[in-house]
Amino acid sequence: MPPISVMLVDDNPTFLRVTTQFLEAHEGIAVIGTADGGEQALEKAQALQPQIILIDLAMPNLPGLKAIPRLRKMLPQVGIIALTVMNTKSFQDAALKAGADTFIPKSHMRTKLLPAIRQLTQSGGKMTPEAIDIPNKRQDSRRILIIEDDDYLRRLYGKALSKAGYDIHPAGTIQEARDLLTQVRFDLLLCDIHMGKARGTDLLTEYADTLFTSGAQVVMVSGQAQYRDMCEEMGIDFFLEKPVAMSTLVALADRLT
Repeated sequence: MPPISVMLVDDNPTFLRVTTQFLEAHEGIAVIGTADGGEQALEKAQALQPQIILIDLAMPNLPGLKAIPRLRKMLPQVGIIALTVMNTKSFQDAALKAGADTFIPKSHMRTKLLPAIRQLTQSGGKMTPEAIDIPNKRQDSRRILIIEDDDYLRRLYGKALSKAGYDIHPAGTIQEARDLLTQVRFDLLLCDIHMGKARGTDLLTEYADTLFTSGAQVVMVSGQAQYRDMCEEMGIDFFLEKPVAMSTLVALADRLT
């Protein structure tokens, strides 16, 4: 039996690389092409004729929500799986309304992506509502790693997120964060950029493959707004400028996990 042909669409090159490695490590799946945006996806999908298209919803120029209807019209039989860091019912509804067969938050890719690809290939239809239901995050006690060298802020963030029902693991140094990352799988990393003489961005570069494979979401925090563009170029999910309101922090954690 020939492998299931998959095309990936995402503007983050690290995500494309790591997801390709993850999929091709499993027998019966072949990534036949990648695209860095909606326009390129339309061109490549026509030429490659994949069985499954994985497409990010939030991309510049032609985002996934606008590209999906055009892909559906071009390839009526293709299976379309919408991906996003925004784990909310509104994004799920928008993706399905646009023509996606199913919706998978990036934080759940490790467990849900392969079954979705195989089910779509076998059935040629939409996933059952139960298969795409967004789990109750608070009941799951999602794990958050807080990497912050300021003792007061580390306690403040931890108290707010713990009160909201999250399992908090604080790290006051880069080395403490490394130790935790080798022991625990996290759903979200909240990381300060300046950690004494070290930088949180260097840690994330070091663990990029691990974080992408596990589906962990990353939020960088800094009092210097000029780092926002650098974080976007690195493919980091969100940037928060200090001071951070605790209501904003909890709401963002809810959306990303």
